[in-house]
Amino acid sequence: MSIVSKKIMMGSGAAGDPVDDQFNRVSFLSHFEGSNNGVNNAFDDGSASNHTITANGDVTQGSFGPYGTNWSVDFDGGDYFTVPQDADFNVDDGSYTMECFVNTTFSGYQNIIACWDGATSGNPGWGMFISSGNQFGMFVGTAEVGKAGAVVNDGAWHHLAGVFTNSGATITLYVDGAQISTGSVTAPSDNAASIIRIGSAGNASATSLYTGKISNLRLVKGTAVYSGSSFTVPTSALTAITNTKLLVLGRNNFSDGSASGHVLTPISDPTVTAFGPFLTDAVYDPAVNGASAHFEGGNGDYLSLSPQSDFAFGTGDFSISLWVYYHNVGNFDYLIDGRNSGQTSGTWTLSINYTNSSSGKLMLASGNSAILTSDTNLIKNQWYYISVSRSGTTSRMHFNGTQVAINSSDSTNYSTAPNTSYIGTRYSTQHSFDGIMGDVRVVKGTALSSYTPPTAPLTAITNTKLLLNMADGQAIDSAAQNNLTLYGTAKTSTAQKKFGTASLLLDGNSDYVSFADTDAKSMFNFGASKWTIEGWFYQENDAGSSSNSHSIISRWDNQNSDKGFIFRITDSSGQKLQWLHTTDGSTNVVYTDSRTISNDTWYHFALVKNDNLTLYLNGTGAVLNSSTFTIASTTIPTWIGSVHESGSPSQYFDGYIDDLRVSHMARYTSDFTAPTAAFPDKGQ
Repeated sequence: MSIVSKKIMMGSGAAGDPVDDQFNRVSFLSHFEGSNNGVNNAFDDGSASNHTITANGDVTQGSFGPYGTNWSVDFDGGDYFTVPQDADFNVDDGSYTMECFVNTTFSGYQNIIACWDGATSGNPGWGMFISSGNQFGMFVGTAEVGKAGAVVNDGAWHHLAGVFTNSGATITLYVDGAQISTGSVTAPSDNAASIIRIGSAGNASATSLYTGKISNLRLVKGTAVYSGSSFTVPTSALTAITNTKLLVLGRNNFSDGSASGHVLTPISDPTVTAFGPFLTDAVYDPAVNGASAHFEGGNGDYLSLSPQSDFAFGTGDFSISLWVYYHNVGNFDYLIDGRNSGQTSGTWTLSINYTNSSSGKLMLASGNSAILTSDTNLIKNQWYYISVSRSGTTSRMHFNGTQVAINSSDSTNYSTAPNTSYIGTRYSTQHSFDGIMGDVRVVKGTALSSYTPPTAPLTAITNTKLLLNMADGQAIDSAAQNNLTLYGTAKTSTAQKKFGTASLLLDGNSDYVSFADTDAKSMFNFGASKWTIEGWFYQENDAGSSSNSHSIISRWDNQNSDKGFIFRITDSSGQKLQWLHTTDGSTNVVYTDSRTISNDTWYHFALVKNDNLTLYLNGTGAVLNSSTFTIASTTIPTWIGSVHESGSPSQYFDGYIDDLRVSHMARYTSDFTAPTAAFPDKGQ
């Protein structure tokens, strides 16, 4: 059963705050604890210039930021990484340790990492995998070890480790710190021709792909890190201890944290996510954890401001800094454009120049002339700290602290003071940015002295002319994994609330909320595993018939081949709660609860997928479905308060929603007392 507690306010984190020891299985939690009439598209400039920022389209702010320490990479069954072969991966002598954390609901054989020469018969290399029986195993040479212990595809985080000792050529496997198997193997003599893949087999056809999340994958060559029958599982991000040769998938990008600095090349679209294995010890605080703004390229999302002379650097020093996490790139996607029209000189732009669908080069231009162009591509679905600066006549560009461009004779005169500058689009509102941006800072008159990525949100240093921390959202995800877009007049309101001081108000006519950063691989990628969706609702007016119901939460599109699910209130047989889903993209399965919902009343609901699907209303359960089922995978966004139907939103909820939480586990297995306080925001 979940832990109930007092409501936690953003920024608190005292030792006495209540905790949820399953918080690392929470993919969304919102208390909707904003101000009265609070929205997510009111932006504030934190510089002394205090520019008025105008939000256009559906650009929105939220809590997904770059400063966390609890990261993983999401694989959808079609993703993997390649890594160039290196002597680091030859495990022909000595001791070595391979370990990682995994979270998956997929059934069947899937590779975590494989070093394998696909041109040679058998398995001449090594690898970690989940077996067809959903158990942990390793292969070394032609021998497989493990495939024992409990299944690891239950949606929980599991620590997996394999330790080879050259004494007796023995490999020992551990799951969650407990020894599950030992075996004798012969280490391959040479892996020089081997293919290194993460999330896939090493063969040429890249089979047995991984589905789910992998975090903190580490290879230590020369040390048996663990021994004995058991050990204490790490409770924080792994570090590059002595002899570490690979340390990946536990950072906000795809980089290798070991001294070797191996380069990972993503195939398809593996995605950095803040759904990690560790229990946080403090609640989300935007001043500590950061925030961001979501721009949906091509839909008119951008910010505009009137900087007057602030963006006219002349021939002096300047600094431009920002965090970027982009989803897709077009021919030219503009991060910042200081032009009012097609000026050819005197202004500056910062844009991503299309290379292919997964990458692009960053360019600083004066008018239409390139001043700096990165020699490294930006790769989508990961965070980059971008810094561009000029000191004297030397301008530089850095990605995550590494120099990617330099111009040693830059005397460009940025003399034009634009009437309007644009963030997230071109001056003509074309070539728009598709992704996430945070901590946009423009400094006039001072060059950067350090290019190291910051570990906390940027501040208004001397000469700062623009500072957008993107931290003014009111309806936020306390799990810091999603940005929410509020449509219509959706807002936080103090008129009604179950806990704290506010809740989400939806008017029943045009209001709903979308998860801006959620796709098919993240929050609702449950597969056939156990899960819980729960929260509080307060309906003000009756729902209509089944074709005009009040949707509480949905992931649905009746014109899509994979429709998803709807949870709603319907009047087809009185005011009743109803669950609808499709397992194959075409056949609708509908379950209607027998209990009647009254208006102007707070109800706690919990939809729990265990061995069956149970709807708990104020703690009392009713089984809706006694058979096993899988919700069809879909790329459709998740909506609160509406349904995506026939290409448009419909079935609007009329009332208030509070304390909404999604957990990758069955929180309740029998009747319980409804929560008497808000859900905890931290894990320890």
